[in-house]
Order: sequence, then structure tokens, then C-alpha cells
Amino acid sequence: MRQTARRMPTGRVFAIACVLFLGAAPLWSASQEISGDSATLRALEAEFTSSPSSGAAARRGPMGDGLTASLEAAREQSAWAAGFLKKLGGINAARLSHDDWILHALMTYEAGIAAEADRFFWQGFEVTPYSSPLRTIAPRFGALPISTDAERLAYLDALHQIPAAMAAYEARLRSQAARGIIVPAPELDLVVPFVRTLVADPASSAFALAPARLASLPAAVREPFESRVRTTLSETVVPSVERLAAFLNGPYRAMAPSTVGLSQYPGGRDYYAHLIRRHTGIDAAPEEIHRIGLAEVARLNAELDTVRRDAGFVGSLDEFRKYLKTDRRLFPATSAEIGETMMAAIRRIEPKVSEFFVTQPAAPYGVLRLDASLEASMTYGFYQLPSSGEPRGLYRFNGSNHEERSLLMAAATIYHELVPGHHFQMGLRAQNTALRGLRRTAMYSTFTEGWAEYASDLAGEMGMYADPLARAGRLAMDLFLSTRLVVDTGMNALGWSRDRAMAFMREHTLESELQISTETLRYSTDLPGQALAYKLGALKIHELRRVANQRLADRFDLRRFHEYLLASGSLPLSILDEHLKCLGGERHPLVK
Repeated sequence: MRQTARRMPTGRVFAIACVLFLGAAPLWSASQEISGDSATLRALEAEFTSSPSSGAAARRGPMGDGLTASLEAAREQSAWAAGFLKKLGGINAARLSHDDWILHALMTYEAGIAAEADRFFWQGFEVTPYSSPLRTIAPRFGALPISTDAERLAYLDALHQIPAAMAAYEARLRSQAARGIIVPAPELDLVVPFVRTLVADPASSAFALAPARLASLPAAVREPFESRVRTTLSETVVPSVERLAAFLNGPYRAMAPSTVGLSQYPGGRDYYAHLIRRHTGIDAAPEEIHRIGLAEVARLNAELDTVRRDAGFVGSLDEFRKYLKTDRRLFPATSAEIGETMMAAIRRIEPKVSEFFVTQPAAPYGVLRLDASLEASMTYGFYQLPSSGEPRGLYRFNGSNHEERSLLMAAATIYHELVPGHHFQMGLRAQNTALRGLRRTAMYSTFTEGWAEYASDLAGEMGMYADPLARAGRLAMDLFLSTRLVVDTGMNALGWSRDRAMAFMREHTLESELQISTETLRYSTDLPGQALAYKLGALKIHELRRVANQRLADRFDLRRFHEYLLASGSLPLSILDEHLKCLGGERHPLVK
């Protein structure tokens, strides 16, 4: 879909040296001469990867990221980051190669965010479904080895750590409450069931051993080990999780506000500005983002009205929207039909991919329904990276209540999630051996989600939305993401009530009541600011493509533009903006 010429807000601009050609950025290699500044940068990168900012400390031990943070750790992180920024400041970024400049800019950005860890330690909730570290427990326990006696004892030791972890979550909630920061009551309706899913069925809980793993053990050790795990679960783990759930549903709920949004908490507006920087990489006022969202919603509604006329629908736009939301022909007969419809859309786009991309990911891809335990607390689903256990990149779709889930946006969604969206971007990054260190591992929502949304739009240029209903589905998805700019900023910074946000989404999207309910909680409580990344990132990529096309004229090659963009790794918007100025090889001066 063609975007307007609105210029995105930008953050700090860095000095940058462009040593490029029209194609992928050449990355540093050992054969290049290393300047003193470059050597210092590499030493700092090694420090960064082992620092508190990298999260490595939190990942040590069997509980991994499932452990809640501590104020002491946050203070350590902030102190380290302040010192690290001084070291980075001692490097003359203007003398670095382009790729070293990107690394320098990334570490400056990351350390700047980390420097505020202690300031915002008590903000944010660690028990909400999308953002809770508890989500990482199941895969970590599933990866713990159990082949030897020592490994099996370590597994039991890890189980015995669960009560302390659950107590730490409760302690953090109590400390936040003492500071006037409490999960809103509507969100607790999702939080309590989410916590209880950890042990809803002890035999298949996040901590239980899969039958296939047990079957790999000799019979002489299998039965005693399984018995000890089962006893530990029932006597130690389950009661500790239930205590946390009972606290949340009892005394904590009695304190909870009925209103939502960060601005109701002490320091909430400053924290929201921090989250905008963290999730997008730009310093933009909530009011500016709000205005962009309103303008996009108006533009897309006009386009949807054009589709209404093209489809021969004789009613009004509101009636057309109601038709798109309710016509039973647009709803699946079974949950499986959701996945089948998505894969049919993928098969249609596959023959066109080589016309728009130089390189394609080698990893296979597909769709798979979400685990039942996650479906109640997630509106849609998520992209799952390939792994040793599952070599495919998968879109894990929500198949619950299929009779309420329209297929209208199925094609636009799967182009966002798989081809040429998340799977393309992440797959190409994984197989790009030139990327190393932080450039290889960094993940920024504004890039990954911005690319995926741009990719879903690009599918229109690839001929995937020729049918009016398919086009309406793409516009409906874009309207949904554009309304996020309005309601996220509205609820968290501009005094909007949740009811007002829900009414706005009802008016301008095709989402169901259930989806609007869970999404408004996600924006206002679970992941404030994160939903801004999708649309703001896509707008930036469209803008950069338009500017590059104008500047390069007949030298512009869309396939090479995509190659250059994806070869850089994941970047915050302010750094991406500067990076794309080097497409074509021109140099530009230091801008302050």
C-alpha cells in the first residue's frame, strides 16, 4: 500500500561515514586494517556482551529469565551503563567505518536505555501475560538435560527454586503497591488465569517432564526420577504458584484501580516517554504520535470507502464495515481452516518473491495452532523462530473460538508473519554470517514489526490484494495498527479512559469485542508503547524507500533496497534513518 509523504519524527542524529555501494552494506572483516578507535570499539563490544545491560546475568541458572529483577541489579546496570557511555564518548565516531559506526550507535542507544534502569525499576508489571518473564520458564525447563544423575538432581534443584521465585514476584507487587503502582483490576482478569496456567494440570505443566523425554531414560532411573518430580510438583511447586495467584486475586485485587494507563502512576508520564524511546528508537512526543495516528485512520477510512464502491456495495461505509465484520462466509468452519487459509495465501505469493528480493531465507516455514494454555490470554498469536527441535519458522495462530475469528485479514496477517515478513527478516539475519556480535543478536520491535507491516503492505504491490475483499482485509489490518497510535498514546499520556479507547477501536476497526478488550489492556498495562513500533516502523521504511527512490532516480533498484535494509540487522529508527542515507554511497557531514 502506498503511504503518504508524512515525515516521521527522528531522534538524535550521529556522525556517519558511508563507504557503500548500491547493495548490501560491506561488513568489517579481519582482513581490514583496524584503526585505534575500531580496536577500542571491539573491546567495548566484548565488555557490552558480558555486562548487566546484555541480560547475561539474568540468564544464568536453571530459572533463567523466569526470575524477577532486583533493585540492586537495576542499580548495578545503571551505574555500569553510565560508565560505558563515557567510554563510548571517547571514540571519534566520525573516523569509524560505516559498520563500526552502526555498532557504536547501537551500543550508545542500548547503554542510554540501560542507564535509566534504576530510575524506572518500580514501573512496569512482571506478571502480565505478554511481558512476564514467567513465559520463559516452560522452554527453559524443557531444555534442561536429564541424562545423568547430576543433571537430574539439577532439575529437581531448579524445581525447588520455584517457591522463592514466586515469593519474589509477590514481594515486588507489594513494593510497587506501596508506591501507588498497582495492576488495574481489568488486567487482573487476565493475570490470575495466566499465572495458574503454569500448574493448571501438574502432569502437563510448564515444569513437568514430557513423556518423550522420560522415555529416553533407562527404566531403572526413570520411575524413581518421575516420582520425585511429581512429588516436588504437588508438594512444593503447585502450592507456591497457587499462593501467588491467591494473593493477586484477593488482597491485591482489593487495592487495584479500575482505571488504566501509565499517567495515573507516580512518574508514569516519564516512564511512557522512556518506553517510546525503547520501543521505537526515537524521541517523539505522545501528542505527535497521536496526530499521526488520527491522520492515518482518516486516510485509510477513505481508501476503505473506495474499496466499498469498487466492490459494488450499495450501503454506507459503516454498513460495509458491519458486513465485513459479520458476514458468515468470511468465518472459518473449523480452527484448522484458519491455518489452511493462511498457507493458501503463502502459496500465492511464493512465485512472486524473486521479483522483489535478491536473497531468500533457507529455513522452511509454516503455521501451527497455539498451545491451548496460551490461547485464552493472547489475542492473536506470534512468530516462532526455527530451533533445533523445530527447524521451521512458524506462525503460531490462535484457533480458539474460531467461529468469532474472521478470515478477512488472514492473508495480510500471514504476509506480516511469514513471507515476506518476520520469517524473511529473521531468517535472512540468521543466515547472514557477516553479521556478528551485537549486530547479529539485537532485536528491535520497531524494525522487526515495522518490516513485517511494510512487508504485508508490499504484498499489495506483488498483486496479492487484487480482490476487493482481500484489499479490504489489508486496509482493516492497517486501520487496526494505526488506531494503536491513537489509543496507546491516548490511554497512557492523554487522559483517555479505556472505554473511550474501546469505542474508538469499535468505530474504526473490525476487531471483535473480545479482541478490543484484550488489546486495550495490552496497550495500557501489559506492553505500553510497544504497539507503536508496528506502524511507526512501517511508516519509516516507506519514507526511506521514497527518499532513496527520489535521490537515486534511475539507479534505484527495489530488490537491492530490500537487500540493503535486511542485511543491516535489526536497528532502532534513528539509526536506520542514518544508515539508509548511505544507500548509493554518498557522504554527508556531521549533523548535531
